[in-house]
Amino acid sequence: MKHVVRIAPSPTGRLHIGTIRTAYHNWLIAKQNPESTFIVRIDDTDLERSKEELIQPIFDSLSKLGLDYDKTFRQSERFDRYIQVAKALINYGYAEEDDGCIRLLPDGILKSGFICEWEDEITGSKPSNSQIDEYSMSQVIIKSDGSPAYNFASVVDDYDEGVTWIVRGVDHISNTYKQALIFRLLDEVFLTKKGLPKFSHVGLVCHSSGKKLSKRDSDEINLEGVNSEALLNYVLRLGWSPKEDTKANNIIDKNKAIKLFLEEGNIKSSNAKIDLDKLDWYNKKYNNIMKPV
Repeated sequence: MKHVVRIAPSPTGRLHIGTIRTAYHNWLIAKQNPESTFIVRIDDTDLERSKEELIQPIFDSLSKLGLDYDKTFRQSERFDRYIQVAKALINYGYAEEDDGCIRLLPDGILKSGFICEWEDEITGSKPSNSQIDEYSMSQVIIKSDGSPAYNFASVVDDYDEGVTWIVRGVDHISNTYKQALIFRLLDEVFLTKKGLPKFSHVGLVCHSSGKKLSKRDSDEINLEGVNSEALLNYVLRLGWSPKEDTKANNIIDKNKAIKLFLEEGNIKSSNAKIDLDKLDWYNKKYNNIMKPV
């Protein structure tokens, strides 16, 4: 099956271990079919925190890891498109201007019967409730400074690019209710029947204590000198395991991972604990494998 997948790093820090894992999972899905597309979207709508000098290192890191991509773009270049879509929602009675911003309009959405529920490919049905609906149906989509809200920009991009499968961390589950609603609204406004993409939310990368690994924590993990193949083998196992988890599957290079990832493996929703000793073990194994004879 052909897939369109993406990763969406923000240029507010270097490409850390959690984003590397997300990139690899999506890259592996794209590699199931030569007609699939792997997109790198730079989420730089936060103009105050985004740093121009951090954008190229993202692509340098992906190249070093051998994770080739088919297309890239920056959200900051698409502000006109976000405004255009927001105005279309206003024209249909699904949004309104309010104190300088644009927000969704619950009355119009409720009359049309749109819902926020969605399905997770890992953990199943995610039904909405009145509290989720109220929060989602009144969300701001364009801020007072003219920049798009995260959930709105993300959906407009995914809708325009025809993204078919979104794989990311479980910390995005609450966002997905709001995004599912926007996807449905765009199908109505633009008279399409794309429907929702598939969603898979994988567990977070955590400390050995179980505490969520923050971006600062991840940035402090020194990956300099780590064999690229060893790093990918390591992050692959953070939230995924082969169905036959034998000693023979300790070492899974990229070619083997492509074969195993979907049909002979399981993505997990439980959190994965960082183990730098294990990363060191993989590094030594790959360095020995790659030694010249």
